[in-house]
Amino acid sequence: MTTINNHYLDLPDDFYRAISPEPLPQAELIHSNHHLQNELGSHFTDEALLKITSGNSPELQSVAQKYTGHQFGYYNPDLGDGRGLLLGQVYDRDGQSRDLHLKGSGQTPFSRRGDGRAVLRSAIREYLVGEALHHLGVPTSRCLSLCHSPETVYREQPETRASYLRVAKTHVRFGHFEWLAQRQDKPGMQQLADYVIRHNYPHLQSFPEAERYQQLLIEIIEGTARLMAKWQTVGFCHGVMNTDNMSVAAETFDFGPFAFMDDFKIHYICNHTDTQGRYAYSQQPNIGLWNCQILASAFAPIAGESIQQSALDRYVEVYNAHYHELMAGKFGIRDAEKLNKGFIADTLILLDQSALDFHYFFLLLNHFDGAQHDQFTSYLPESKAWRKWLDQYAQLMQDEDNPQAIRTRNNPQLVLRNYIAQEIIEEAQQGRYQMLADWMQYLRTPFQAPEALHSYIAPPTTAKKGFALSCSS
Repeated sequence: MTTINNHYLDLPDDFYRAISPEPLPQAELIHSNHHLQNELGSHFTDEALLKITSGNSPELQSVAQKYTGHQFGYYNPDLGDGRGLLLGQVYDRDGQSRDLHLKGSGQTPFSRRGDGRAVLRSAIREYLVGEALHHLGVPTSRCLSLCHSPETVYREQPETRASYLRVAKTHVRFGHFEWLAQRQDKPGMQQLADYVIRHNYPHLQSFPEAERYQQLLIEIIEGTARLMAKWQTVGFCHGVMNTDNMSVAAETFDFGPFAFMDDFKIHYICNHTDTQGRYAYSQQPNIGLWNCQILASAFAPIAGESIQQSALDRYVEVYNAHYHELMAGKFGIRDAEKLNKGFIADTLILLDQSALDFHYFFLLLNHFDGAQHDQFTSYLPESKAWRKWLDQYAQLMQDEDNPQAIRTRNNPQLVLRNYIAQEIIEEAQQGRYQMLADWMQYLRTPFQAPEALHSYIAPPTTAKKGFALSCSS
């Protein structure tokens, strides 16, 4: 079996609290992600995964990490791993360190008023979305195994308990550096930065000290900018972009009320507790920048203040360039410079005004051939604005070589819409896990849906839209 060692223990004792998980009673392993395990080059039997994921491996040196963060714009000094434990690390086939983190493992010193547990509903959602995003080309944490227990947990209503083993490049968050900056711990900042460099940015180890920390900040910010661009172009809404939910490895992290959009709404809010729309779809790039500003300020003791503005300028440059490049691919345009930014904006405005399905629009665009009555054009409303758009798009396509091949690579047939996740959850709540296993397989080939799934490609009916999701999701 693959060895798990916890090198987070190399950091000072006050960075964490050593604590054992609270085992799940009558635990059942309902899925193991063998595909991810093969990618990692790890070797865990299902029996071993059941023990680890249910919290029954006392030999592991598990810890709850301490950090702080800004939650909905307000600094909270009392944060830390409240329902998860860092079990240790394994190394993948490329020699990259990967954290193994047990979610739903019970109370820790940082649980505040929470019970530290997870429910099956939220566990399945995170289990699925990691796979969905990864195979759409979006950096993300993923899950290796999922356990269920009949133990009752109370949220908005009684639910059953679950736990899952999350895999990420690191569980160091922006909030870790905020915590150290807040207590003015410059040596601790350097130790944590060196830890992140050693395990996630090893190419920076050869840089002189001051330049090393500056470059680390720049690369985290650039990675975050690229991540935000990817979210926007796949129509993904995170829902809770607090700084303690932002990974220094620039992976999608800490899922709550996430959603892939159905009808396109520029200001779509997927978290019904976000009454001010701070984390609306339209705000995600700006919040990504705001979070990077907080991180840059925290880095000042080790990277200096002079680097902050140039590092943040890189966020804007990288985001704009990457978003433009990705959107060009969705439109079937090989050279992004050919695509006018105004055309992208006009398209999104029309989609919003017409309440057209974001994913279905671009999927049908795969079949655009310039004819006025093809499958794509018949989906559009009859209006002067859309006729003008069609003329502009036809002109863009005139000199393109095989744009359909480009669009097909960039516009998925399958996305994890909320109603699909809900169907899988309801099956699992009845003790039926085959749909979960099937969709873990389907999500690995989102650009090639089997014929049996074509009913999931079309826009959902009104009854299947508008699920209200909160932070307990």
